[in-house]
Amino acid sequence: MLRRGILSLGVATLILSLAILYWGGVAGIANHLTRWLRVAPSFRLSPETTEGGWNLYAETAHFRYYVRPGDRIPQWTLQLAEDHLEATCATLGLSFAGSIDYYKHASHQDRLNVTGVANTGVAFAEIGSATCELHSVSAYDPHEVVHAVVHTALGKSPASFDEGVATALSWQWMPKARDVHAQASQLLQEGRLIGLSRILTNWDFRSYKSYPAYTMAGSFAAYLLEQYGSEKYRELLTLDRLAAREEIEACFKGAYGESIYAVEAVWREALASGGLGTTDIPVSGSRSSLLVTAMFLFVGVFAAAIVLIVAGERVAAKATRWGRTLWRAVSGR
Repeated sequence: MLRRGILSLGVATLILSLAILYWGGVAGIANHLTRWLRVAPSFRLSPETTEGGWNLYAETAHFRYYVRPGDRIPQWTLQLAEDHLEATCATLGLSFAGSIDYYKHASHQDRLNVTGVANTGVAFAEIGSATCELHSVSAYDPHEVVHAVVHTALGKSPASFDEGVATALSWQWMPKARDVHAQASQLLQEGRLIGLSRILTNWDFRSYKSYPAYTMAGSFAAYLLEQYGSEKYRELLTLDRLAAREEIEACFKGAYGESIYAVEAVWREALASGGLGTTDIPVSGSRSSLLVTAMFLFVGVFAAAIVLIVAGERVAAKATRWGRTLWRAVSGR
């Protein structure tokens, strides 16, 4: 009976691990393991509440993570954020030698009270600055990391290009997120893929609905990076955020050699034909490392279940023999 119970526990553990891995990916299972094992980086400062009510939770090569007292950050996010930052710099041909003070807020209201910004996340970064701030309700926010890198290196450009590149280089790093081209293709099929002229200037972009605008700009930015590389796109990112439509059109033509609307037409045709089913922007080898991590976790959990079963059987056998010996001794007396 005990052997069956241990075997059932091992099988249930394996099934649970596979379910977490399937639904939440590597991030999900790593997060759960972190919670169960209570694995966390040590504090670099005293865990006492610091100025502003923050604790310095962890430090990596480019990030300093701050949390509210009692809050935590999953350990898997620390390396993944570094990998994403490295991939962003490699894709755009930029370098980032500064640091990001990452404030993980416990709620949207807390973030709003501190920053005055209603978005889920916001990056405060100025061109040439050595340190910038990132405020988010999430422990992992690749979209705002792209903003921090770009704004520090090139400044703030019109939202159609600024939010476009942040969307293009972040969605593929989010667990279970759909491809940005697949999202744009769906908008096209639904008749919601409006012309880029509607969101070209910063004012036009901000006055339009968030989901279509971000998706369209993200897919177009990914297309430009895939087809033309990063050098031309960097010229767009040097535009002033409040640049007029004529200035934006002239900058695009100077960088790409043709009208933005001509390139848009080719992009829309590619979406309609299904030729942009997945983004293929060059990134670092982080995905392969995630795959190795997933395999390691899977094998580790399975091996642990086997060890648990074998050890349990031996313990049960020894306990049974000991119990019988004790019973015979007591009965003999």
